[in-house]
Amino acid sequence: MILGVNTLLLDLPGTIRAYTVANTDLSYTIVINARLNHERQIEAYRHELKHIENGDYDRKCSADLIECFAHK
Repeated sequence: MILGVNTLLLDLPGTIRAYTVANTDLSYTIVINARLNHERQIEAYRHELKHIENGDYDRKCSADLIECFAHK
């Protein structure tokens, strides 16, 4: 179970579905593109949660490499 996850819906560029910020208090903030339909917002939220569950924000490699492994 993940504790300390805040979620924001914001208008983002069309190329960005969502992103996550690791906060200094060890919580996370998931920002989801408000321009997506509800189904895509849920998919983006679940994708970001997987990154948190996998500990991707503690890894010392590029975001491109993390995304590559996340989509396998």
